[in-house]
Amino acid sequence: MPAPSLPLRFARLLTRPLGFLSERLGSRFYTVLGAVVIAAALYGIGAGLTGGMKHQAYDLIMKSRFRTPPPDSDIVLVDIDEASLAAMAPEYGRWPWPRAVMAEVTEGLARRRPAAIVFDITFSDLDIDRPEADRYLREVAARHPQTFFAMIRLNPANDRLSELKLARLAGVVPLAAAQPQATVAMVVSYFFDVLDGRRLGTINVYADDDGIVRSYHVHRDAYGWRIYSLPANVAAALGAALPERPDILLNWRGPPLAYRTVPFHSLYRALLRGAGADGDFAGKIVVIGSTAPSLFDIKPTPVARSHPGVEMMMTAIDNLKNGDYLTELPQAAYMLITAAAIALLAGAFIYNVDWLLLRTLFTVMQTAFLAITYLFLNYSTWFVDLTAPFTAAFAYFVVAGYYSRALALRRNGHPWYSAALDPGRTCQVLLLSCRIGTGPGRQRRINAVLQQQAGRTHYGAAAPRLFDSAPLVRSLYKETALFYWLVPPERTCAALRDLLAMLARSLARFRARGLESDVQLALHAVRFTVDAEGEWQAQGREAFMTALALAQQPLRGSLTRTDAFADVCAMCRDVSIPAQLARAGLYRAKAD
Repeated sequence: MPAPSLPLRFARLLTRPLGFLSERLGSRFYTVLGAVVIAAALYGIGAGLTGGMKHQAYDLIMKSRFRTPPPDSDIVLVDIDEASLAAMAPEYGRWPWPRAVMAEVTEGLARRRPAAIVFDITFSDLDIDRPEADRYLREVAARHPQTFFAMIRLNPANDRLSELKLARLAGVVPLAAAQPQATVAMVVSYFFDVLDGRRLGTINVYADDDGIVRSYHVHRDAYGWRIYSLPANVAAALGAALPERPDILLNWRGPPLAYRTVPFHSLYRALLRGAGADGDFAGKIVVIGSTAPSLFDIKPTPVARSHPGVEMMMTAIDNLKNGDYLTELPQAAYMLITAAAIALLAGAFIYNVDWLLLRTLFTVMQTAFLAITYLFLNYSTWFVDLTAPFTAAFAYFVVAGYYSRALALRRNGHPWYSAALDPGRTCQVLLLSCRIGTGPGRQRRINAVLQQQAGRTHYGAAAPRLFDSAPLVRSLYKETALFYWLVPPERTCAALRDLLAMLARSLARFRARGLESDVQLALHAVRFTVDAEGEWQAQGREAFMTALALAQQPLRGSLTRTDAFADVCAMCRDVSIPAQLARAGLYRAKAD
């Protein structure tokens, strides 16, 4: 007999580890794989290794939402835009302008009774050329308690070098372990000493590792003091309840410019003339800041590659004021969902669920993961990020699906995975043919039991859709399921033990569900040697047809076996016949 070709030997060399696994683990592989995938997924979620997927999902949904919450109409931007820089330049220079300009705008706006005037500007250094302008802005800030100002937190490593005490800053709250003499490295307004309450807050922007801004800080703690952000202090001063978390995931209102905007130069000219300014500012939160690219307060966000920092701050104020910032599920929830998804898939593979049904189940589950993630961000303030369960389930399905396919091919004697049908090889085949009752519900339940128990075998292969491509023959055998064990002669007894254990489990379940009388079982065996003339194929066809014919007897919930199968039982004296099989009609030898 010719030896296997070189490509075939190479293919078997690659699939040998899989053969090793299939022989020793069988369907237990799915349990082991499930445990490995669950452990890896839980570790990844717990260690934050899935953050990249979460960020991508968040970014994609934010760009494609069909229900974006509208911006709060009570938040207005007085924009120091490029047009304002150009319009003010002839008289005041391009930037920075004299502090008197800001003082005049503040007084003009205050007469229109806004709820808050918020500066996204740090007045850090004194203007040595215009000391009177500095005094003017200082006096205005002291007179108007509805004004709020920015400060910038510097590197904490420099805190010990600073002489600025945390206890002196408005908007900083002592906690239980506050250190009275603690100092902080901070850029603050030169008139910070006239501010009280919550009128100072940080405006630091903390981007994620990829440089994208997705969240805004509520507070940072240092030396027993809680340093609040400017948006948090503005929202709290207006009566909003602040979350305990240090950061909020922003619920963006769309790409910039999302909020009502008034150019600074037009408002300033109108205020100087005493004319009515653009729009009504009564009860509004008026934010004074810049969207001009030349002032470099621009960063990327999920909704825009160039997002002005002032709009990020306004979004944070909006979210905190209205309490609609995004809330994420705890890590434990994602861990539980991931473990449940993998366990469900593992059970489907272990119990040999029909491949079409399994693919449908997997597709529905994966679609549900994506749909839930997308819809929650459109209809709620919850960010339910199921990309980690999606990825873990996909990884499990791919590996388990390949193993399942390879396992079936090996048990069927495919030349890449098995040498069972090589020329000159002797093969032992045990056949189980099952005729199932005609009631659709009962037929489905019986077939499900058989498939599940076949999935737990070490050597069995199933042909559940016999003659599926031939409608006529399929209609003749639609009530028949066929299973077979293809092994070398030295494993005949192991295969017999495997088959009998499957039958015993199946009959026990039939009896428990009242289905025992709706199935007829037939057992047959054949041994042949693969030859070049093809006689082994004729033997195999005859054996398969014999098994199918035996199962066509009237349904009576019994077992029929051929003499050939009885000979196998007689040969394997160390393999005991379970009691329930004996009661159903299986006995060891022809003479018994």
